[in-house]
Amino acid sequence: MNNKISVRLVSAVLGCALAAVAYGTAAQPQGTAAQPQGTATQQYGTATQQQGTAAQQKKRARAPKDPVVKERVVFAINEGATTSVTHVELLQRYAGLAGVMEDALRRPVKVEVYPDTGRFRSELERQRRFDIVFGKTVNLLAGMIRENKYQAIVKTKTPYLAGFITAKGSPIKTPADLRGRVVMMPERVFTTKLGEATLRELGFKENDVTIRYTRFQEAVANAVETGSADVGVVNPTVKQEWLKKGNPVLLEAKPVPNWSIIASPALTQTELTRLRNALIALKDSEHGSEVLKNISVPEFVPAANAEYVELLKFIGE
Repeated sequence: MNNKISVRLVSAVLGCALAAVAYGTAAQPQGTAAQPQGTATQQYGTATQQQGTAAQQKKRARAPKDPVVKERVVFAINEGATTSVTHVELLQRYAGLAGVMEDALRRPVKVEVYPDTGRFRSELERQRRFDIVFGKTVNLLAGMIRENKYQAIVKTKTPYLAGFITAKGSPIKTPADLRGRVVMMPERVFTTKLGEATLRELGFKENDVTIRYTRFQEAVANAVETGSADVGVVNPTVKQEWLKKGNPVLLEAKPVPNWSIIASPALTQTELTRLRNALIALKDSEHGSEVLKNISVPEFVPAANAEYVELLKFIGE
């Protein structure tokens, strides 16, 4: 009997073992089937990475093709012989205008000031590189436009009208009365050229009048007041001050472009357009109006190369 019980126990154990093996074998395909799901997940992750890579490539493709140019621009200022002023005063006066140019060109601007026209002229003769020039000796700027391919950007709205001034009670009443008189002019500046051209246009020869020269415009007016000169040729600013005192102006020279800003061929057409637009728009904002006030310019308007070439013909250059 004990042997029968032992056989039954062994059979039961073998049956359980076989059932367990069969169950494990049946469950294995389910586990295998789960692997593709994991593979699909891996594939999804790979696609996401590819999508991110494509987005990065697209972003790089949208980046600007041309890098921002940071090369410095040299801005030269020629004040002419209007007043006696220091370099420091001029740098302060034009700091705001230089800032406007930096914003328009998106490049740093270095300011160089030349209160003395002779020094400015010598720099031009040395082929000194100026990217932008603001000048009151307009004939020099006109020469840069004609000879060096500079571009006229803007000019002041009011034309340049040099004046022939006389003292109160002067017997000189008409241009014909200039014959045999002493005429005082500032030395080697734009006003000088206009005064000499006007005398030629009136038909005066070299010996018909005595021309004397001095450095500053104020000295011309003083010479007329003191009687050391019969007539003085002065710029528009001094002329207006003379009129405010109740003094007479005998005649005015031909109207020509006034203070101007020109730019070298080194600037691109896009930069020239941005610069011109920014300068013309100064009058339309509070900050811009303050910049204009500091340099004694009411308003800038567009300028054209042709009018500067015509100016050179008039003054014989």
